[in-house]
Amino acid sequence: MASELTHADIQELLGAYALDAVDADEVAVIDAHLVDCPRCRNEVAEHREAATLLSFSGAAAPEALWSRIAADIGEADPAPFELARVVPHRARRVQLRLTAAAAAAAVVIIGLLGFQVVRQNDRIDQLAAITDQRGLDQAAAAAAVQPDARRVRLQSDDGAQVVDAVVLPDGQGYLVQTRLPTLGSDQTYQLWGVIGAQTISLGVLGGDQATTAFKAAGPLTSLAITAERVGGAVAPTSDPIVKGRIEST
Repeated sequence: MASELTHADIQELLGAYALDAVDADEVAVIDAHLVDCPRCRNEVAEHREAATLLSFSGAAAPEALWSRIAADIGEADPAPFELARVVPHRARRVQLRLTAAAAAAAVVIIGLLGFQVVRQNDRIDQLAAITDQRGLDQAAAAAAVQPDARRVRLQSDDGAQVVDAVVLPDGQGYLVQTRLPTLGSDQTYQLWGVIGAQTISLGVLGGDQATTAFKAAGPLTSLAITAERVGGAVAPTSDPIVKGRIEST
């Protein structure tokens, strides 16, 4: 019974206790023991601190940790068949608790490694996005200083909303500064260009306020941005939020 646990028995269960891997009756006995045993309290605190570091610090697992876990859980290859020796009930319960503690530690570590892989992938994606955005910013800055570049200021009728753009003679252009309000989740900004008598889509902008590149297949005379449903439209469905005429060089 749990009430018959000796000090040595409790010490063997402290690792499992720190991982909540002991029975409820044993928890009560260990709780009572910890009140009067500072040495065991310190050991439990160390177990929990180690589990916390493994779960949240992102530190690499200690060397040989996997081999220790494997040794606690059992050999990978089946052992030769032999009759099991009789093991005292208390010893079997302690062994089961230690195995449970090792399994719980393995679950924590496996979860940690999976989390680290996902987080590392997210960091790589973020770095790629930052690199791409810096490349766009540099390309837009280089275009803006070209002698044949045409600068365009798109404005709302009241002048409160402004978008700056630069267009090169080959039709390559950049929205370099945007100050537009945030749209609802079911809407997106869309850029339009006028070539002759045609209004053509130059791209769906989403809700991004960063530098954006676009390409026109002919000589642009003006630009406009509308708010459309997510996915964009083949033709404007609302009045322009901002618009601007492209002056010839």
